[in-house]
Amino acid sequence: MERPGLQTQPSTLPFFDTAHAFNLLRGIHELRAEQKFFDVTLCAEGREFRCHRTVLAAASTYFRAMFTGTLRESVMDCVVLHEVSAELLGLLVDFCYTGRVTVTQDNVDVLLKTADLFQFPSVKEACCAFLEQRLDVSNCLEIQDFAEAYACRELAASARRFVLKNMMELAKGMDFDRLPWKRLLEFVSDDELCVDKEETVYQIAVRWVKADLQRRLHHWPELLQQVRLPFVRRFFLLAHVESDPLVYLSPTCLRMVNEARSFQSCEYDRHDRPCHRMRARPSTGLAEILVVIGGCDQDCDELVTVDCFNPQTGQWRYLAEFPDHLGGGYSIAALGNDMYVSGGSDGSRLYDGVWRYNSSVNEWTEASPMLKAREYHSSCVLRGQLYVVASDSTERYDHMLDCWEALPPMPHPMDNCSTTTCAGRLYAIGCLAGEDTMAVQCYDADTNRWAMVNCGELPPWSFTPKTVTLKSLIYFIRDDSAEVDVYNPQKNEWDKITPMNQVHVGGSVAALGGKLYVSGGYDNTFELSDVVEAYDPSIRRWTLAGRLPQPTFWHGSVSIFRQFMPLVSSSFEPADVPESNAIHLHRHQRLQALHNLNNNLNQNQDVNPAH
Repeated sequence: MERPGLQTQPSTLPFFDTAHAFNLLRGIHELRAEQKFFDVTLCAEGREFRCHRTVLAAASTYFRAMFTGTLRESVMDCVVLHEVSAELLGLLVDFCYTGRVTVTQDNVDVLLKTADLFQFPSVKEACCAFLEQRLDVSNCLEIQDFAEAYACRELAASARRFVLKNMMELAKGMDFDRLPWKRLLEFVSDDELCVDKEETVYQIAVRWVKADLQRRLHHWPELLQQVRLPFVRRFFLLAHVESDPLVYLSPTCLRMVNEARSFQSCEYDRHDRPCHRMRARPSTGLAEILVVIGGCDQDCDELVTVDCFNPQTGQWRYLAEFPDHLGGGYSIAALGNDMYVSGGSDGSRLYDGVWRYNSSVNEWTEASPMLKAREYHSSCVLRGQLYVVASDSTERYDHMLDCWEALPPMPHPMDNCSTTTCAGRLYAIGCLAGEDTMAVQCYDADTNRWAMVNCGELPPWSFTPKTVTLKSLIYFIRDDSAEVDVYNPQKNEWDKITPMNQVHVGGSVAALGGKLYVSGGYDNTFELSDVVEAYDPSIRRWTLAGRLPQPTFWHGSVSIFRQFMPLVSSSFEPADVPESNAIHLHRHQRLQALHNLNNNLNQNQDVNPAH
């Protein structure tokens, strides 16, 4: 008979008491109540608090440094603290033993200051949470200053967001007039400033300057630089901005007005010379959007849909459908906030027609036809006029007169060329007709002449690359590779950037918001793609920006500004606002900290010469 085997038992039993921390804290609290094992006494304003060094050191790095270092307090039986009131010291000692503290409207600021001094981070966070819950128009500026003075980053950020969101209400009150210069500049320059329209920002800036004109006049040019004048309505620009002595007596300010007028007349190339003033504030409802038109789907069926993508929201919307047959070989270009679609073919005849999309009314209308019907041409905008370039001819369209004029053709015809404008000139890139050689030609509008560009050895392109200009550089998007080449016309130098995440054969490229957007086309696996990726020159990296409504190739894309519903509906009318019953910080107890903060702001400011 076999001996039965012994059942193996585990040799250990791991155990964790989840209530241990609570029971330990309760036990320490009971020892304090029984006045057992005290080994140090804290004293403030003549009041004594008997404590355990271990508990204080465990709760606060301030007391840990005091009792575990070489300071004389480490061996003293009684430590006198001069930087704190007895009431607040009592609150912090109670917190050491209970983990509880009561924050009130009356003690929040001095409790935060004391918690910061004695290094009780959780108490400090509780005070910050209390202040954040009570942010309102009457105290948000003061709380932001207070939070920054005591390094409460999250509270400072919350107060800043509150100020930006409620600036229109804040600017109606008298406290706004006393706002420090650097603080106002910080708010006015922020993209997230919440206003109904850009005119409001101008009015706010003017009000602040005129509240103390003699002392603030020299700040005015720098302040006006932060106002997005290109998005101020043309009538307001003329009737209120340009006619203001603050503006017309300052050459710097007048240059900004001229810049705005150039932008509104479509003569300013915002992609070639980007500037923060060319960025619309999201709250106004004006957004720079990517518009995708036409192309073919995966069944090679032609599309007539016009879709727009808002990078701020990541959403696509339909625009007015193209009213005619797009065909193939058409070209698309943005002139201001309108789009022009020219030419094309239905396979048997060429089109000379030109359609204009008016973004202000979301409507397509016919413009004067080109002087010559054509397909597989390229179009771009230079100094507010539309240029159409083909292998055998060049035309220019004046949108104010709605007429075309013939220009000299390229001296060296190029098949299926691609065009862009950079630094006031038009560049055409393509394969020389009848040859396998790529070339770059340039048109100078001042001399009305074309010339071959001697830009050295070109990259080994198999097909004509798509071109786009951004920040005075011309980017060449290859059609059979993820590689991207860059040409600097001023330095006559070639370079490469980080390759795209995928190939976009038959895709489209556009500049938007200081970035390159490449969309659709066939990818590395020969599958039709809906990927939209963006290149940010500031970080030299491609990222996924979104996806097309459907996989598409041979489509056109441009960027324009379009007005959507503003996030703010009220208007700015300066008026006095009564003080609310909200929290008010004890000014005398934070005076020194704010004084230091203001000194730092003053040391960092760049003073502009008065005009």
